[in-house]
Amino acid sequence: MTPATTIAEIDRLLDHHTESQIAVMLNQRGLHSGEGKPFHSRLVARIRRTHGLKPRYDRLRETGMYTVEEMATLLRTCTATVKQWGHHGLLRRHLYSDKNEHLYEPPGDVPPTKRQGTKLSDRRRFPAVFPNRSKEVQCEA
Repeated sequence: MTPATTIAEIDRLLDHHTESQIAVMLNQRGLHSGEGKPFHSRLVARIRRTHGLKPRYDRLRETGMYTVEEMATLLRTCTATVKQWGHHGLLRRHLYSDKNEHLYEPPGDVPPTKRQGTKLSDRRRFPAVFPNRSKEVQCEA
């Protein structure tokens, strides 16, 4: 019952957003489900499954991203350290679920290492990106 254009938009948005983020975006655009109801994360997930759309996790894995366990093995450290490094910007991570779960980009030629006595905030490899909501442009699909 959901319009094909909305399904195509969900498919496109899954490349960069979680299901709850997609639900918020669709509702902000004034779109409704096939039953005329507002979207929520479970509805977006059901539409994704029903129409055979790839989950965000699979899309990110296909680009070569690592799970926290794989990254810990690769860097010879524990998962807690990987999560902390991701939080502090030493590793790039991408949210794939609404449960705050991330996949990690390959660390590159110079991966982070433990350095006792050095603040993590002083070791940030990637600049923190803070959205400027006043300059964002919303496009109609």
